[in-house]
Amino acid sequence: TIQNVISVIEGKEEPDRYVILGNHRDAWTFGAADPNSGTAALLELAERLSKLQTKGWRPRRTIILCNWDAEEYGLIGSTEWVEENRAMLTSRTVAYLNVDVGVSGSGLDASATPQLDELLKQASKKVQNPDNGTESLYDMWMASDGSLIGRLGGGGSDYSAFVQHIGIPSVQMSIWSG
Repeated sequence: TIQNVISVIEGKEEPDRYVILGNHRDAWTFGAADPNSGTAALLELAERLSKLQTKGWRPRRTIILCNWDAEEYGLIGSTEWVEENRAMLTSRTVAYLNVDVGVSGSGLDASATPQLDELLKQASKKVQNPDNGTESLYDMWMASDGSLIGRLGGGGSDYSAFVQHIGIPSVQMSIWSG
């Protein structure tokens, strides 16, 4: 049996527009980096968003958090969910953000569809580098690979169904040693 775990935080201003974040939880071995560092990041984000909600906060758009099953066996969990919800997702999804290997090094690695290049650059400038409080993630990125934004293609992770089946702008990010 394949079981995805899906959580929805309804948006306040645009509840019918979705920002989807996902990570898989299955692994070939113990999976410290792939997928558990990404799962830890997703769970931490879920906890922080939950705390904000208890204070009355609601996001502008609906946020959908997805913990996929069976990624290692052919991206089955995410692909089946995308296929099952194709009509809704194509008309409502703004972007999909995938965190497969959340941390496995000390440099920022980012791949995206072209629509999200500028957003990726601008957002990384607003996030502090956790290892150097005087720098941003953007600065770390420039130091690690000179801002090369890779292109999402192939079937490497759960972004595949979003990009290749229904054409959703997507990002894959990690702290990586390449």
